[in-house]
Amino acid sequence: MIANRLFRRTAGVLAAGAAALVLVTACSAGSETSSGGAGAPQPNQNGSTARDSAGKEFKPGGSPAIDPAALAAPSDYMVRSAMLALRVKSIASSAAAVRSISASYDGLVLSENIGGTGGDIVPLDDPSRVTATTYGEITISVPADRLDRAVAELSGIGTVIRRESSSQNVHDQYIDTESRIKTMRASVDRVRALMARATDIAQIVTLESEPSRRQADLEALESQLASLKDQIDRSPIRISLTTDSGVIAQDPGTGFLAGLKGGWKAFTSSVVVLLTVLGAVLPFAVVLALIGLPIWWSIRRRRGAATPAPTPPPAAATQ
Repeated sequence: MIANRLFRRTAGVLAAGAAALVLVTACSAGSETSSGGAGAPQPNQNGSTARDSAGKEFKPGGSPAIDPAALAAPSDYMVRSAMLALRVKSIASSAAAVRSISASYDGLVLSENIGGTGGDIVPLDDPSRVTATTYGEITISVPADRLDRAVAELSGIGTVIRRESSSQNVHDQYIDTESRIKTMRASVDRVRALMARATDIAQIVTLESEPSRRQADLEALESQLASLKDQIDRSPIRISLTTDSGVIAQDPGTGFLAGLKGGWKAFTSSVVVLLTVLGAVLPFAVVLALIGLPIWWSIRRRRGAATPAPTPPPAAATQ
């Protein structure tokens, strides 16, 4: 009995000691982590900034600093464009203002069409009213990072009738083209190396056309990549100028009223077309009626005269 009691007391003391040891170890580890463990950020000598385990700086008490390049990366592959339709007082002076603004933003005039309707930038409501003093089109190209400022300044030339902008992410296409160019360059180098080592005439004849074909494919891919770079670096702005607000069709907008207005306009247009066709056909219908009705009446009378009178049925015999 004495031995059993002694054993139980010894086991209880050992269990309590083990629990206390675990508790002390946990507290010590937590203290080290919060005060400057291996993965904790370390303050600099001046104490103003700290570095995390990856070596990035951040202010004490704040989150790690975000690299601005990481935020700007998606826009590096954006193709942007804009369109403006303006009502102005003078086409000539407004076109000169557009060219001046384009030059101030390091832009280029890609096309200019004064008083023409070919390749309309915006839908025209009445092309018959377009003249050199009522309508003009100019397309310019500016650096992509100056697009918004250029559009804002161009809007000040006149009253904005319509304004549109669009963006397209060509990241996947750009990366794919770059990868294909690397692959094609390696292919061209391999073919050239094979030709340099070829000693058999048959091998030389077989490989002779390959470098030219693959070089042509490589140049085509390089041209595509250069075009993508140009589209990313520079953005086109299409400007339509008019002195007559009735020349350019207004933006129909959306919603019930816009739909009702569009439906009524389509209905009236259909009625106008129907009346136009009716007016064109009516003279021919009148002439045909004047000629055809007497002929039809005459033919009907002749048929009536030639038809024998019906014979009356015989009277029933009297009994």
